Amino acid sequence: MWFGYHPAIVREFPEIAAAVIWVDSFDNIAEHPEIENQLVHAESMVRERCAERADIARQNPIAAWREAYSRMGLKPNRYPCATEQLMRRVVDGNSMPRISALVDLGNAAALRYMITVAPFDTARIEGYCQVQYAAGNERFWPINGDSPDEIPEGEVIFADETPDVISRRWAWRQSDKGKITPDTSQLVVVAEAMHREGGETVREAGEFLLTHLGNHLNAEARLDILDQSTPRSIRSRSQGSDSCGK
Repeated sequence: MWFGYHPAIVREFPEIAAAVIWVDSFDNIAEHPEIENQLVHAESMVRERCAERADIARQNPIAAWREAYSRMGLKPNRYPCATEQLMRRVVDGNSMPRISALVDLGNAAALRYMITVAPFDTARIEGYCQVQYAAGNERFWPINGDSPDEIPEGEVIFADETPDVISRRWAWRQSDKGKITPDTSQLVVVAEAMHREGGETVREAGEFLLTHLGNHLNAEARLDILDQSTPRSIRSRSQGSDSCGK
C-alpha cells in the first residue's frame, strides 16, 4: 500500500504537508490513563486559545484549512475540516467522546496542534490511499450508515482502487470503510497541515503520535514526512520503503 497526493492536488495545494505514520501492530485497548491525560490537556489548550467559536477561525492552522476549502468551492462554515469541528465542540463546553486509546490519541494530537489527524484501518483499503479529485462514480458510506452518498465529480476525496471513498471533502468526514474498530490491527495515521509552518507542525505532531503509540500502545510504527521538500507519495514498510515521485 502507498499513501500520496495526486499531482493535480499538489499543483493546486502546493503548501500541503503531511506526517504519515504506518502502524504495523499495536495494543488495541479501550483506554489508557496517559492518553486520557493527553486528551484532557489538549482540550484545556483549546479553551485557553479560544474563548469563543470566532477565535477558532483565527488560529493560523485552521485559517489555512478554511482558505483551502474556499479554494475547493466550499463554504468553510458549512464544511469545516474535522479538527475545526472538534474544536467547536470543546469551545462550546463539551468534552470529546472517549472512543478508544488510539482514536483518543489522534484527537489529542489534532486539538494540540490544530491540524487534521485521520487514522484509517487499512484492512479494507485496496492498493493505495490517495488524495485526489473525484471522477464522479465514487460512493461514500457514512459511519454505521445504511446507504451510500454519491460523490460529485471534482470533489476532493481520499480514494483507493475501489469506488468506495475513505473520506469526503478532503478532511471533512471519514467513511465507514476505514473506521477504527476493536478488530483493527494495522492502520495508517495521516496528519495534514496547510499553513506556512505546516511542515514543521506535522513533524512535531508525527513525533508526538509516534512516541505515545510506542510508549503506551506498544506499537510498531514508522513516521514519514511529505512536504514541499520531499516526494508527495510514500509506500508502507510492508511494500518497501521506496518513495513515489510527485
